[in-house]
Amino acid sequence: MPKLCPTCGEPLQAENAEICPGCGVRIQPPPVTRELRSPLLAAILSFFFVGWGQWYNGKTYEGLKFIGAFYGSYIFLAFLLYLATTDMPFIVLFAIFFFIIPLAIWIYGMYDAYKGAEKINNGEEIFSGKSVLFWLPVVLLGIVLILTLSAIFLVLSLH
Repeated sequence: MPKLCPTCGEPLQAENAEICPGCGVRIQPPPVTRELRSPLLAAILSFFFVGWGQWYNGKTYEGLKFIGAFYGSYIFLAFLLYLATTDMPFIVLFAIFFFIIPLAIWIYGMYDAYKGAEKINNGEEIFSGKSVLFWLPVVLLGIVLILTLSAIFLVLSLH
């Protein structure tokens, strides 16, 4: 005996039909869609390493832009601070102003990563997988950790 539509009573063509061919009412609930990207995780990753949240969302070039802008402005700030140690005290005012730029880039990077993950989850942007550079911060941290531990053991072994 065929399954009947609960709304109009029309016999359904398949046992697991999603929509009634007679009245168009959805019979089966829509498939549950899971979150592809966690907006909170994307923002947290960008908190720890500028551009990492964009790489998590699969946006390699965007992540590189954030890294370049952040470290470029940071290097410029360091240069201004170096100049401030010379006989140019007015440079300190520029340095204070330029301190805001890396901070703003860092905060906007977290916001952009969060919104990017939301857009992916809402279907506004296509997610093509994590960036190939996603694991770069982890590798860099591992290298720094190994070098630090090696230096500590070397110093301890010399004493």
